[in-house]
Amino acid sequence: MENQQPANKTTNLLNHLVKELLYAILDHLDEDPFARKSLSQSCKSFHALEATHRTNLKPRRLEFLPRTLHRYRSISHLDLTLCPCVDDNTLKSLSLAWNSSLRSIDLSKSRLFSHVGLSALAMNCTCLVEADLSNRPDLTDVAAKAIAEAVNLERLCLGRCKGITDLGIGCIAVRCSKLRHVGLRWCIRVTDFGAGLIAIKCKEIRSLDLSYLPITEKCLNHILQLEHLEDLILEHCLGIEDHGLATLQASCKSMKMLNLSKCQNIGHIGIASLTSGSQNLEKLILSSSVIVTTDLAKCLQSFSRLQSVKLDSCLGTKSGLKAIGNLGASLKELNLSKCVGVTDENLPFLVQPHKDLEKLDITCCHTITHASISSLTNSCLRLTSLRMESCSLVSREGFLFIGRCQLLEELDVTDTEIDDQGLQSISRCTKLSSLKLGICSMITDNGLKHIASSCSKLKQLDLYRSSRITDEGIVAIALGCPSLEVVNIAYNSNTTDTSLEFLSECQKLRTLEIRGCPRISPKGLSNIVARCRYLEMLDIKKCHKINDTGMIQLAQHSQNLKHIKLSYCSVTDVGLIALASISCLQHISIFHVEGLTSNGLAAFLLACQTLTKVKLHACFESLIPQQILKYMEARGCALVWRDKTFEASGWD
Repeated sequence: MENQQPANKTTNLLNHLVKELLYAILDHLDEDPFARKSLSQSCKSFHALEATHRTNLKPRRLEFLPRTLHRYRSISHLDLTLCPCVDDNTLKSLSLAWNSSLRSIDLSKSRLFSHVGLSALAMNCTCLVEADLSNRPDLTDVAAKAIAEAVNLERLCLGRCKGITDLGIGCIAVRCSKLRHVGLRWCIRVTDFGAGLIAIKCKEIRSLDLSYLPITEKCLNHILQLEHLEDLILEHCLGIEDHGLATLQASCKSMKMLNLSKCQNIGHIGIASLTSGSQNLEKLILSSSVIVTTDLAKCLQSFSRLQSVKLDSCLGTKSGLKAIGNLGASLKELNLSKCVGVTDENLPFLVQPHKDLEKLDITCCHTITHASISSLTNSCLRLTSLRMESCSLVSREGFLFIGRCQLLEELDVTDTEIDDQGLQSISRCTKLSSLKLGICSMITDNGLKHIASSCSKLKQLDLYRSSRITDEGIVAIALGCPSLEVVNIAYNSNTTDTSLEFLSECQKLRTLEIRGCPRISPKGLSNIVARCRYLEMLDIKKCHKINDTGMIQLAQHSQNLKHIKLSYCSVTDVGLIALASISCLQHISIFHVEGLTSNGLAAFLLACQTLTKVKLHACFESLIPQQILKYMEARGCALVWRDKTFEASGWD
């Protein structure tokens, strides 16, 4: 017996080490559910260890939840966005099963629970610190009062809960004093009183979103007194205006981000009042709101820590835009997308002083030419993101300068004059992960070969309507960029099954858009679905050769598929019903699929339990039994009926 004790201790120690090692392996596999599942199924011990280790859960179907409650005992983060049918009984069951562990729950896609379920959740799960109840316009103050019982809440999102008023917000403010992050976007019945009460009672607030609320400057005196407030979002708060802001007496020293986008009644006077004393301000969003003047630029000069300014869709004066270059801080991000007034004359002055600039958006700046591109690429060598879609006056030689910015990770040159020489220059940017070349009629396969040979880290490629691209270029990309996750080759009529055969080697592929590629057949699609098991979104609209065979292959191999567009395909009831077996399919668009009948469509709707949104031709609305339509609505699935005319060809 004396000799056995050390042996037992050694065995226990080894068992502990093996367990910790397996836990480390499982941590590493968190982003790969297939690998994690394979490991857990390899033996009984691993199966048991995986159950004790898992803390995050995102069920694909609600009927799996009872088994899940029994198997996983320590879930702390629960994402129910794939389960639109969560009801009160479900919330009661899970709140009892995980009463001591659940800390976070996302119900933003769920439609059937009421205040009863929320009350059970709040009362039973005493550790709950985060809840997302967004997109429930039917929830009222009774529901707000129920969630207020979760007194330890730190993050609460009620976006688009349009039935909640100041009364419900008051209940939350009084009971949930530990709140740090509050989202009330589109809670249109919440006024100054409710917003002010949150600020008065919840002193730990770090982030507050009051977008689209009918508030005025009256609540801002309380909000700006929050000692820990860092992010304040006031998008489209039209009741806030310069005259009222000028009377503000409070200031917020802790504020780091202020969003005033679409606040068209605020100018430099109001901004100065709101940001008075905010020396820590790092990010200012003024999209679609102000006129960029020298007065605005002077207002921004006092923020020595300012790193990001967004002026997209604003009107800029020449002097005002030039003055942005004279800020006291060196910006890291600047958004001038659709900013009227950006020209070759002021853009160089604007960006040259900002040597640390990492992100620049000049989308739809229609008057700039290659001169601006030469200047900015010469001075902003630290750029990691450059967006210049529809810069139509930039000539081909302008794109030769982009290769100077060798730290680029994201580049959008959609609808421009870029050609193969431009792509050769861009291939010097070896860190590139996202490249958008849609509607670029000058590029050919030769240009893509340059990208393929140097940009092996590429994850996203958009070739939408780049009509001179053929299989040759796409094959080169597939071989040279094996980490691709998002590929758009829509409306490239030269693309065939060969492209898909080689793209299937990119096994991390999640999104594939092959709309309007008439030469692609079920054979090509079968290559993709057999090897790309992470595929989540597939657009095969106007792929006329795709038929039931392709749908059956999808059903067999693509159980991760969430969204499919199959309008104008040669699919019948057989193929559509096969798709119903995909365990997490949420969105589907079906227009002008001649092989479908109302009976087949009804059978599919009943069989596919995970659907949250279905787009259908209006001709089916009167043909499907009303009981089925009511059942789908009760299940939380939105049916969108559109009387779309038949498109023989076109951009859509």
